Amino acid sequence: MKHVSGMILVLLWATLHAADVPFSEGVSSSGAFDTIAGDLPPVLVAKKHPYYVAGDIYVPQGKTVSISAGAVFCFKNFAGLHIMGTLLAKGTKEMPVIFTSENDKEYNKLSTVDPAPYDWNGIYIHEDGLGSVFSFCAVLYSVDGISSLTRFFKLAPCVFLHNGRGNLTIENAPQPVTDQPYEYSLSVNDAAAGGAVLKDPFVSSRKTLRYSGGAAAAIGCVGMLAYGIHLGATQKTFSSVSGTDKDNLAKNSSLSWTQSRTDRNRDIAGLLSSFGVALIGAIGVFWSFRF
Repeated sequence: MKHVSGMILVLLWATLHAADVPFSEGVSSSGAFDTIAGDLPPVLVAKKHPYYVAGDIYVPQGKTVSISAGAVFCFKNFAGLHIMGTLLAKGTKEMPVIFTSENDKEYNKLSTVDPAPYDWNGIYIHEDGLGSVFSFCAVLYSVDGISSLTRFFKLAPCVFLHNGRGNLTIENAPQPVTDQPYEYSLSVNDAAAGGAVLKDPFVSSRKTLRYSGGAAAAIGCVGMLAYGIHLGATQKTFSSVSGTDKDNLAKNSSLSWTQSRTDRNRDIAGLLSSFGVALIGAIGVFWSFRF
């Protein structure tokens, strides 16, 4: 853990507080917001108006969410950000990522209430939220700033201002964060080097789906081949006994025709069922690579 120094300090501090902060002038002057709540999509891009966080938002387990430089999030009272996967908030010196109160008049020009500490709950990194990165971000007017149950994340650097109970807590230990830009770095590679067990919470489900799907696809393909070969023979037999010429009518009874039709239809049903099993298995294998 260490404070940044020199030019980076000056540039970030100026970026967050200058009158020409990108996306601050005229923000929501017409009441424009993108309202969000619940699980976040994979990418959140910066817009000319803030995201209004109407309820708790989540980075789901096993997922990565990227926030583009310049994005602004105005949180409603009691709302917060919960990170159970990996968050990559990629601000820059010129375009920081802002997490602040809905009452912050710097970003919500329509606010009639002054922002204050405890306006929103803050950012919570859960135990499985390994590898999150906050680059040039600001956390303002929250209860706890960032509170993390894991050490393995990165601040590069961030500003914490006007937070009520604390600015940064790591594994229940408050950190000595001031109002200056602050850096912290302990990566996933550091976790592995230190002997930490980094578990993918979905690895078991993913393997089960992949292997069972692969087995189903293989069984379905074998069934399609077997029923397809047999269908050729039963269809030939059915066609033969279905002739209306006198010789065929004399040689084959209606019972023969019924039996051959039953055999043919059974093979068709078996072929279609095998195709369905193979398709379901293939879909299972495909989805095992999607979560």
